[in-house]
Amino acid sequence: ARADTVCGTLSSDTTWSSDVTLSCQVFVASGATLTINAGVTVYAYPDDGSGIAPALIILPGATIEASGSASAPITFTTGVTQDTATGRGLWGGLIVMGNAPVYQGTQEVEGITGQTYGGNDATESSGTLEYVRVWHGGSVIGENNEINGITLAGVGSGTTVRYCEVAFNLDDGFEMFGGTVNLKYISVLFVGDDAIDTDEGYQGMIQFAYVMIGASGNHGVEMDSKGSASPRSFPQLYSATFVHHLEGNPESVSSDDQFDATLRLREGTGGEFGNIIVTNVPNVGVLQNECGSETRTHTLPSSGAPDYLWFSPQNIIYGATGISAFDNQDSCASGGLSSARIQDPMLTLMPGTADEDTDFIDPRPKSGSPAYSSFDDTPSDSFYSTTQYMGAFDTDLWVSGWSWLSDNSRILSDAAAGADTVCGTLSSDTTW
Repeated sequence: ARADTVCGTLSSDTTWSSDVTLSCQVFVASGATLTINAGVTVYAYPDDGSGIAPALIILPGATIEASGSASAPITFTTGVTQDTATGRGLWGGLIVMGNAPVYQGTQEVEGITGQTYGGNDATESSGTLEYVRVWHGGSVIGENNEINGITLAGVGSGTTVRYCEVAFNLDDGFEMFGGTVNLKYISVLFVGDDAIDTDEGYQGMIQFAYVMIGASGNHGVEMDSKGSASPRSFPQLYSATFVHHLEGNPESVSSDDQFDATLRLREGTGGEFGNIIVTNVPNVGVLQNECGSETRTHTLPSSGAPDYLWFSPQNIIYGATGISAFDNQDSCASGGLSSARIQDPMLTLMPGTADEDTDFIDPRPKSGSPAYSSFDDTPSDSFYSTTQYMGAFDTDLWVSGWSWLSDNSRILSDAAAGADTVCGTLSSDTTW
């Protein structure tokens, strides 16, 4: 039985040690810590009865400590029991707000009324999200007002976000509004709009990101700034794999655009993008529009952040015959991005039409893949793990055991992960 029902504001330290149901929007107040034990499931519904989507909101100055494990992840999902395997918009989402710098000092968070975030504490900690899964959210509560899977709004770099997943959200997967929070080992599966969205001066690091867009999803990333205003967004994304769909066509009711591009960089964003694989591209690999004064370059500058946008020429873009690797529009037409490796990344098992109903996938590169050549140096910051390959995976299938893909038998079991892959005819004596 789903024991405890929670609604309203948590003003003192609280621990959820067993499953709970959110019957309305639950706020954790400044000064309070919410601890969620490993293995707990948090349920919610599309509507609290008054047109408001239940969600969990960590207010600035509050803390969430949600540390699951691969064998006992923490799951946020819908309480709806019918037709939920791939359902979207069936509850709200998880929102964490902090006091780190954002555009114009403070902002009101998307999807919630009357709550603001932002400040001047770039290193603030809002707690820990580790082995946290957020599924089937994004309830639409008004035109252009939806809740993302995991919203990190003005969240500081002292916060830990590792091994987290958003699957089947109606709106975006992870959205970072300003702040400096870093993310590592994140998975985004089949969301309706953008998998990873950054805006309002976000200046954080992301490493090991795996995204499956599907036929009806929108962008793998939509990374914005506010023209040349300060702070300029400067996401630093390394070691990512984006899997689109060769017949993809964005269909989300929540999207603010229908541009058919796998990655979208716009509105003057800076940033660094290295060791990235973009595959199954149906039309455009990287779309740029509404550029500002940032320098757009394929040569990594030694200084000048956040006022440059570097896209490694070693990044791999691959897809349908006749695709455009880059589409530089309006103010981006002059000096826009133009260079990448147009090569098959040779993923172990990845159909061109990989989608939510695909029986089985393996996103790791095969031996001999171009992912193992001409990779970029890993940045020197201690946040990053040193890699010698492109994309989110080497031989370690780090989504195994806790992802939606694992729960639904779409990837190798933990026992099989890392084993040699065999295909074809053995014409001579062979020993396994």
